[in-house]
Amino acid sequence: MASKRKASAMAAAAPEEPVDPADELMFLCLGGGNEVGRSCHIIQYKGKTVMLDAGQHPAYDGLAALPFFDDFDLSTVDVLLISHFHIDHAASLPYVLAKTNFRGRVFMTHPTKAIYKWLIQDSVRVGNTSSNPTTQLVYTEQDHLNTFPMIEAIDYHTTHTISSIRITPYPAGHVLGAAMFLIEIAGLNILFTGDYSREQDRHLVSAEVPKGVRVDVLITESTYGIASHVPRLEREQALMKSITGVLNRGGRVLMPVFALGRAQELLLILDEYWGKHRDYQRYPIYYASNLARKCMLVYQTYVGAMNDNIKRLFRERMAEAEASGDGAGKGGPWDFKFIRSLKSIDRFEDVGGCVMLASPGMLQNGVSRELLERWAPSEKNGVIITGYSVEGTMAKQIMQEPEQIQAVMIPRRCTVQEYSFAAHVDGTENREFIEEVSAPVVILVHGEVHNMMRLKSKLLSLNASKTDKVKVFSPRNCEELRIPFKTDKTAKVVGKLASIPQPMKLPADDSEEPQLITGVLVQNDFKMSLMAPEDLREYAGLTTTTIACKQRLKLSAAGVDLIKWGLEGTFGSIEELPEAKQLSKNGTNGDGADNGDTKMEDADEEFPIDQVVAAYLVMGCVAVRYRSSGEVELEWEGNMLNDGIADAVMAVLLGIESSPAAVKRSATKHPHSHSHSHGQDADADADTNILTLPHRNLHATLSPEERLERLMMFLEAQFGADNVSPIAEPKLPPLSPTTKKPTPTTEDNNANNNANPNPNGESAMDVSPPSSSSDNDNDNDSEDDQQKRQRAELARLHKLGIPVPGVRVKVDKMEASVWLEALEVECGNRVFADRVRAVVERAVEVTAPLWG
Repeated sequence: MASKRKASAMAAAAPEEPVDPADELMFLCLGGGNEVGRSCHIIQYKGKTVMLDAGQHPAYDGLAALPFFDDFDLSTVDVLLISHFHIDHAASLPYVLAKTNFRGRVFMTHPTKAIYKWLIQDSVRVGNTSSNPTTQLVYTEQDHLNTFPMIEAIDYHTTHTISSIRITPYPAGHVLGAAMFLIEIAGLNILFTGDYSREQDRHLVSAEVPKGVRVDVLITESTYGIASHVPRLEREQALMKSITGVLNRGGRVLMPVFALGRAQELLLILDEYWGKHRDYQRYPIYYASNLARKCMLVYQTYVGAMNDNIKRLFRERMAEAEASGDGAGKGGPWDFKFIRSLKSIDRFEDVGGCVMLASPGMLQNGVSRELLERWAPSEKNGVIITGYSVEGTMAKQIMQEPEQIQAVMIPRRCTVQEYSFAAHVDGTENREFIEEVSAPVVILVHGEVHNMMRLKSKLLSLNASKTDKVKVFSPRNCEELRIPFKTDKTAKVVGKLASIPQPMKLPADDSEEPQLITGVLVQNDFKMSLMAPEDLREYAGLTTTTIACKQRLKLSAAGVDLIKWGLEGTFGSIEELPEAKQLSKNGTNGDGADNGDTKMEDADEEFPIDQVVAAYLVMGCVAVRYRSSGEVELEWEGNMLNDGIADAVMAVLLGIESSPAAVKRSATKHPHSHSHSHGQDADADADTNILTLPHRNLHATLSPEERLERLMMFLEAQFGADNVSPIAEPKLPPLSPTTKKPTPTTEDNNANNNANPNPNGESAMDVSPPSSSSDNDNDNDSEDDQQKRQRAELARLHKLGIPVPGVRVKVDKMEASVWLEALEVECGNRVFADRVRAVVERAVEVTAPLWG
């Protein structure tokens, strides 16, 4: 039973077709695979390479925080796309541009580039002032400033083509300037979401699905796995309740945030709440960041990239400013009424309750880390985590509410609460987005292992009931993923070839030959075009070049007549070039100096050393020139076919040079003889030794009778001499069904056109009156007409060089007729007809061209 089940399973398994490596999409995570942090991904398809993001891991320092750049040759990267300015997505970009062999181009949106400059600069400065002595900087502030001009900024919904790669950025939500990138390589559409959000908030446009685009591969984040967020209104209410609770007990609120991004959303929430509740306006709200002032300028500049809520507030504030006549409110919605910017903590008077938004958000160093160590020992104070906390960071550790902060060995008595305002999609939003895009391949990145695997399992379970299964992948770092994509290759016919009428239907059977179009196939940006060679300049911007090839060799033994004889024996009839004909008219001896036919005493005239004695054209492409010095020059236009013919010509010439005939003819030049005879007997012996070639080479110019004889030889060898005989009567063309006259051929039409027509434009045959003879006379007339038609057909065939209309082959009861004009085989037995046709085709190959 087991063996039967095993055999059936083997039979059911369909063999997989081999896949061309060029048709495989290669995906490699250098960072961000089964982890959150140091996002960096490689896409490679059809020889094109795209790099997505270049971040640093916030939990590590120095080189350990970088992606695994050593596992890939960055010099092959054509384009590097940065989705947004966060540290874990963009912080290693200066290292890539300054410290590696990267030679590609870098793109990000305009807001991302503006914020990236100040954010990375501040990050380097904070690293320089870090209290951790083991901190190792991977690049300097000068490296960052030197590489900043290499970054190119682009706008949303604009398509750019770089090295045949098309990229289009779309809004991703998350933070100001965040972009999803649609990448097209050779017709394959890849959508990279980066970090994205579909939630409606106070200042950002939510992520959108590209319209009218079929996405083949979706690369999406899996930060929250299948977890669902609490509704936005409930989160805001809980956040404000927690903040006011700490303030009411006389404590201070620490909110670790990134300097840019979600901090601005929280500032809008706090400023709005403080404006509605006068009781809390006595508690100051601080925004502590070295970039506070610069950040606000960036946000004020890019109001147009935000949602309608911000645009409405901006118009209202500007209207208020114009009405009051002062400069108040010129910052629009970002000119907060209850928020104070704090550039340095040295200016902060730590007295009484307050709300402090401080960077960085992971509590690794900087202002937020210093305030944590200062406020953690008091039970009145509170820490509120509002962003996503990466594994291994202080923010992740403090969320476990330890009794003691291990890094600095101080007690932790403050309260710790978490409210997610990270602007990442939750499990439901991510799943709905994936279903809306409906890509056949989904690759999960940017997620911790357990969250990513839960989302993958959920997607696969939803996929079980579908007919077209969606492939879901979750590769680890440095784990190469290869996905085959078989695409049909189509070429667009342009130029002169496009004027050729297209066939209206495909051939019904194998007997009908399909229409063939020949031309040059040109590929540009993965688009192929078929065109005639003369159209290359107009349609492809290319120029054609003709390569003239020449080869010279010295022949000391073979003469002109022997060379011509050998070429004719191999290639058939060869053409004499006009330059050789001109020489013969001028009286030059065409046999050349090396023929041996001219006696020594007659050679009084001296020829120029390099004069051309004879010139021939072989196979219509290779010119052979024989000079008086015995040098032979071959000249041809270089291409695959002509090169092969030229090689064959040289092989024939070298074979002639070493043949016994050439040796014997070269020996006739010597006046002495090895015979012991003297006088007249010696001269007679010398004349006898002269090699005389036949007058005509049978391989060069065959008469129709000789060709027929060779065809008959093939057929007789196969079927016997008694079974092969010529057909005397020709195959007549069919009569016209209306006039009962032969259907005219092209030659008949030409003949009729040349004849003198009557005034009505009709031929004399057409206007002849009908016969009124008896039936017997009609029979005689029909026999006469038949004989006339046969004689006319035989005359037409003889004019074409066909001696007999056909050949009859008879074996036992099977009989086949071979009509020589079109080499058509007629036979009632299909098997016998195929056998006769095969013999005829082989005979034609040997004796070709058979007729004409």
